[in-house]
Amino acid sequence: MPRSQLASLLVVAAVILAMAVVMGIDDLGSGITAGVLGLLVVGALALWTGRRGRHTPWPRAAAQRAPEHAVVLWKPGCLYCETLLVQLRGDPRITWVNVWRDSEANAQVRALNGGDELTPTVLIGTEVLRNPSAGALREQHAAPRSSGDA
Repeated sequence: MPRSQLASLLVVAAVILAMAVVMGIDDLGSGITAGVLGLLVVGALALWTGRRGRHTPWPRAAAQRAPEHAVVLWKPGCLYCETLLVQLRGDPRITWVNVWRDSEANAQVRALNGGDELTPTVLIGTEVLRNPSAGALREQHAAPRSSGDA
């Protein structure tokens, strides 16, 4: 999990604890309940965004990039990425690269998206798809390729 995200979670936890203390001044039970529930939510968020998931190092993934093979640049906690992971989990034509685990992949996704960490970004051959649906990715794989001989 990146430091900025960890810092954000710590700030949220501190705010929740402060609210629990304020609530606890008048009613100790409400303060304890709010604090426990709030920390459970922060803990769940930390676990959700800190998950590792599928990852292939960028140099190996980049070598697999071809018109018939997709490379998906993704990050944990991104709902669009999670949807693609679930819908395309068994497809051997797709390589998954976690941009939070690989600085080279992170630099690549930012270079492709004007400095933004936009995920999922999918590379198929020379094409770049930004936030595609699973259906769009399947269509891209099924599309006939020109061989250049015609």
